[in-house]
Amino acid sequence: MSSLAAYVTAGVLLLAITAYSTAGGVDFGAGIWDLLAGRGKQGRQARSLVDHAMAPVWEVNNVWLVLGIVVCWTGFPILFESVFASLYPLFSIALVGLILRGAFFAFRHIAQDPRSHRVANLVFGLSSLLTPFFFAACLGAIASGRVTTGGPQLPVWEACISPMSIAFGLVSLAATAFSGATFLVGDARRYGAAEMVGYFRSRALISAFVLIAIGSLALVTILLQAPDLAKAMLAGRGAPFAYTTMLLTPLVAILLWRGIFAWYRILAVAAVGSMVLAWGFAQSPYLLPGQLTIADAAAPPSTQVLLLAVALCVVLFIAPAMGLLYYLDQKSALEAPHT
Repeated sequence: MSSLAAYVTAGVLLLAITAYSTAGGVDFGAGIWDLLAGRGKQGRQARSLVDHAMAPVWEVNNVWLVLGIVVCWTGFPILFESVFASLYPLFSIALVGLILRGAFFAFRHIAQDPRSHRVANLVFGLSSLLTPFFFAACLGAIASGRVTTGGPQLPVWEACISPMSIAFGLVSLAATAFSGATFLVGDARRYGAAEMVGYFRSRALISAFVLIAIGSLALVTILLQAPDLAKAMLAGRGAPFAYTTMLLTPLVAILLWRGIFAWYRILAVAAVGSMVLAWGFAQSPYLLPGQLTIADAAAPPSTQVLLLAVALCVVLFIAPAMGLLYYLDQKSALEAPHT
């Protein structure tokens, strides 16, 4: 029973990470395209669309980040201690980026002069790069096996910076840009902005090819740095999810290229989410590869059961509210863009 509860808790943690990577990733991707929009008329139109697409829902996605942190420190305290003791620089930069991103998304709506508005745009965009990169770099550092139990046994920079942490970070940027552009295509269609449909459609296609290229290089990096993990991703527990990503990413690109606007956003979410699940399942039953298993890291059974009960209540309360919010947003019932 205790082992079952530990595995269920680990599944909840992985689902929280996946939810944040997909839902939050769309918002980070929108911020990336906001940064790259330029200063011309088309750039202003793109930023206006980003504003109105993000405004009703962008804070909501942080629920999954909070849930993941709570589940980690309560359900797997040894993992939490080991990871944060070794990778605190990466987490610190990611969290600072998260704070700056939220603050300057708000500041740019009240900036009075053009210079202040440009500064707010710049900080918001750069933060949208920093946060997904460094959060994903943490996962890459864990997957590399450089995080150890019982406190850091390597210099902090050596634990944080590795080919795998950089590869995971770059994949995260490509994936967020891909999902962000894909959803902005849908928002442009919803608002009847035909010019922006073509604008973000071309960017979704470019980011899909970039994601395929960077993902392939990341896979080579994993093969060289962590061959056991690569084997589990390609021929083990993670294989169904890895191949799902390999299939769906080009499929979304083909749909957008052909102008078939059906299922493309759901398929994009499934493609990005499958990448996270491929890593999580491939690494199991280890939380820290070769060192700490799910069963060894788990809190006492009573804590696990209580945590799962609380997590279930949270989801039962939050999921309907979030579902209604997304429904109203997609029906354009919350706010319309100013043109």
